[in-house]
Amino acid sequence: MDKQYFLELLHKYLNNEATDEEQQFLVKYYELFSAEPDIVSLLSDEQKKEIREEINASIWENIDKHTGVDKKIIRLKTWGRKIASAAAIIGVCGIGYLFLHNKSVVKPPQSYSAHRPKPNLFLVLPDGSRVILSYGSKLSYASSFDGLTKREVYLTGEAFFDIKHNNLKPFVVHTGKIKTIVLGTAFDVKAVPGDKTITVTVTRGKVKVSNNNKLLGIIVPNQQITFDRQKSISMQTNINAKNYTIWTAKDDLYFEDVTFGEAAKVLEDRFKVKILFTDQLVRSKHFTSTFNKSANLDQALKSICEFNDATYSYDKAKTTITITTKSQANSTKSQTN
Repeated sequence: MDKQYFLELLHKYLNNEATDEEQQFLVKYYELFSAEPDIVSLLSDEQKKEIREEINASIWENIDKHTGVDKKIIRLKTWGRKIASAAAIIGVCGIGYLFLHNKSVVKPPQSYSAHRPKPNLFLVLPDGSRVILSYGSKLSYASSFDGLTKREVYLTGEAFFDIKHNNLKPFVVHTGKIKTIVLGTAFDVKAVPGDKTITVTVTRGKVKVSNNNKLLGIIVPNQQITFDRQKSISMQTNINAKNYTIWTAKDDLYFEDVTFGEAAKVLEDRFKVKILFTDQLVRSKHFTSTFNKSANLDQALKSICEFNDATYSYDKAKTTITITTKSQANSTKSQTN
């Protein structure tokens, strides 16, 4: 969020014109802009104090949510309103700071939605599959796939899927009457409301696409099926899949409560490197943040490592990055001296 947009939302809030979503953004990003003179001048000391209390309440609510306390949704009504959001989410790489916390088990909610002004959303499904959800899109799924014969999700909009392989439990993406079925692969599904077509593009593996019970085709990497919603006909073509998935890397990316290890997979894909961890505790640490599309690999790694008490080394010849705890690095350094 840039400063001008924040100011616009602040004015709307003071005039009681901001939506609930906009009110939540104000609380999340207040610390980032709280030292700006033109923002401070708009708020009384009492208002500034109450916003900070909102942020503190959000952090504790996020901690409680992951330690067995049921999530509560409380509507905002005044400057003293409480919100049921995650911890204050501030971007990295020149945007702000990370809020991190440790936990052993994370139970995802029933669904995720990405809306403006958020960027694309990176999330991890209950089975470990990774998804990049385009802003304005919505993905719904069960909080756990355990005990189910299929892993089913429901998509409105566009998403890129990197599915964890499971021969015994197919992964199914529902987009209206169209079903995309895989065992373990990477592919893009675009089913934007109002568009005449639905497209499925494969970058890795094999995908089966059907309309109700009618098979439309089985496609492999660099192939695409386009389904005409009005005419109920489909066309299978050979394409360059990279041209259809470039959107996953060209915009800012919002990381929703992911581990360092999960985020590392995104960095590996984006920067064509291999990332290794010498400590599993660092690998499993969770964080929420926004990655700027203009950030380079060094900026991204420095930001995450700093808040995880970690450091990294980069072997450019082997394009390999090794993540180590600062205590390990200092211990190794003292032994060599």
